[in-house]
Amino acid sequence: MISIVFSLLKETTLSILGKVAWRAIFERLYTRLVIYSLNKIKNMSSNDVVDETIEDILNSLKGKRLKVVDDARETSK
Repeated sequence: MISIVFSLLKETTLSILGKVAWRAIFERLYTRLVIYSLNKIKNMSSNDVVDETIEDILNSLKGKRLKVVDDARETSK
C-alpha cells in the first residue's frame, strides 16, 4: 500500500515538474541577479558616468514588461 502511494506521489511530482516553464523561471532569476548586482555596483561607485550607465541599463531592462490582460468584468461594462 505504501509503495503504491509513494509511486503515485513520485509520478505526480515528476509530471508537475515536467510542465513547469523552467526557461522562463531561470531567465527571471538571472535578470533579478543582474539587476541586484548592478544596483550594488551603483551604490559602491562614486563615478557619475558609471551611475548613469547603470541607470540606462536598468531602464532598458524595465522597458520590456509583460502585457496586462484587462479584467473581463471591466470590459463588459
